[in-house]
Amino acid sequence: MMTFNAKQKATPRRGHRRHACAITLLAALGMADAAQACGWERHPPISEHLVIDTYPTNREIHMGQMAWLFDFYDCPLNEPFDVDVRFEMPGMTYVGEITYGGITYPAFEANPEAPLMVFLFQQTVGFDVLPMRPGITYSYRVGALLRPPGHANFNFRPQYFSRGGRMRSYTNTGRLVWSVAKYPHLDGEQIMEHSFTFPAVTCPLQDTAETLQDVQTAELAVPGSTAKEKLVAIRMDCGVDPPRARMTLTDAGDAGNTGSQLTPTADSDAEGVRVQLLRGGAEVQFGQTWDFDPGVGGVHDHAFTARYIRTNEALVPGQIKGEAILNVDYW
Repeated sequence: MMTFNAKQKATPRRGHRRHACAITLLAALGMADAAQACGWERHPPISEHLVIDTYPTNREIHMGQMAWLFDFYDCPLNEPFDVDVRFEMPGMTYVGEITYGGITYPAFEANPEAPLMVFLFQQTVGFDVLPMRPGITYSYRVGALLRPPGHANFNFRPQYFSRGGRMRSYTNTGRLVWSVAKYPHLDGEQIMEHSFTFPAVTCPLQDTAETLQDVQTAELAVPGSTAKEKLVAIRMDCGVDPPRARMTLTDAGDAGNTGSQLTPTADSDAEGVRVQLLRGGAEVQFGQTWDFDPGVGGVHDHAFTARYIRTNEALVPGQIKGEAILNVDYW
């Protein structure tokens, strides 16, 4: 006899200030000091992780935003200068347009199951918003600097939207790079990482117990001989959503067992025989993992074969039992 137990779980720094050499013209000295005093700093965090408990299934519903910030400080007042800025995040693919706040923006995805993303760059709230495409360099004119005197604040705010179907957890890393031709010491970059954790699709499983037919001594005449194979199936009912999981089969009687024969339970009294498990016609290897990603929901059967196998010990009639555990880690 053997039993299956099914277990599852849902799984700054400031820019450098430089000092100009002394020269004879007082007016020129003042201008140099002002330019060189201008610096920059970034504002943590550089990593944004969002845990989404529930999310809309309608496409293009705004779900929220992330934010990365940096400042120019102690810069000359009322002297406009250009900032070239570029956002880099490999793997982002253009998927169309999204209208948000009455304005249409280009939208991107990291993969076909990720949220739709819109990338917005802005000098302080109230100024025009620049929609960004990854890998494109944009020139941004910084006008009269705002309060406090000599400071300019910049926001990079990715917005995320529902894609109209199931979304999966993922992590992506990129960087925002800027350069200032007028003040090269203001050049810098912001490394950033964003990640989402969405609820995983989980599926109810039920424990299964199967009894093999009685076997005669003659059917297990020599070590290694097998008999009385029987199908053992664990049924997984996933509803309409497709699951994605990592599965592991273990021996309940010996967590370190990496073979295919189950450790006899304490109430087993037969000797010289064990219960062996196969999957797909091959002997299982306890502790080995495999991925399950059927792409569709509904009912899925995980089939194994159980059979008797003769060991090297002498045969002693009686009852032999074993127990296996199927662990399912959803992601």
